[in-house]
Amino acid sequence: MKIFTPLSLDGFELCHPENQEDFETIIELINGEPRRMNWLPLKVKILRDDEGINLASSDAPWLGSHALIFRPSAIKALTILLEEYGEVLDLCCSDGVVSIYNPTRVLDALDEEASSVLRFNDGRIMRIVRYVLRPEVVNSVHIFKIPNLRNSPTFVSEKFVALWESANLKGLTFKLVWEGNL
Repeated sequence: MKIFTPLSLDGFELCHPENQEDFETIIELINGEPRRMNWLPLKVKILRDDEGINLASSDAPWLGSHALIFRPSAIKALTILLEEYGEVLDLCCSDGVVSIYNPTRVLDALDEEASSVLRFNDGRIMRIVRYVLRPEVVNSVHIFKIPNLRNSPTFVSEKFVALWESANLKGLTFKLVWEGNL
């Protein structure tokens, strides 16, 4: 069993909120709690240029691993997993149709004692250097977040990665963060 976190590929489009304060809003809202019933689409823009360099079109314009942005092409290819493990929420974007993904599975999967973590003075986890996950918790779960971090990345399984790759989607790569056996 392999668990990954998505990363942006260099040279591909980015997605940013139009309002700078909405970076924090996204952290607060894309936290595993269902939002569909009261969701008000945030205004975002697609960045196709970075300091004079043209960026390639992406099926997942990058905002961060905590809040994945998907175009309809990615949603269609990944829908079987996206619907089971979270919700696709519309965004308001004059540059094209994009949605944000809110994983609604938050699993107490991190073995804090076996992992390598950096902590704030008050004991909260600042950063996880090396993940050790509980295999019995993540077994057969394909998309999730963990409660140990305020801004948890989205974790995905090898099935998610295989669906992404078989659909020839562009813009993301996947970093292996944990491999284990049940």
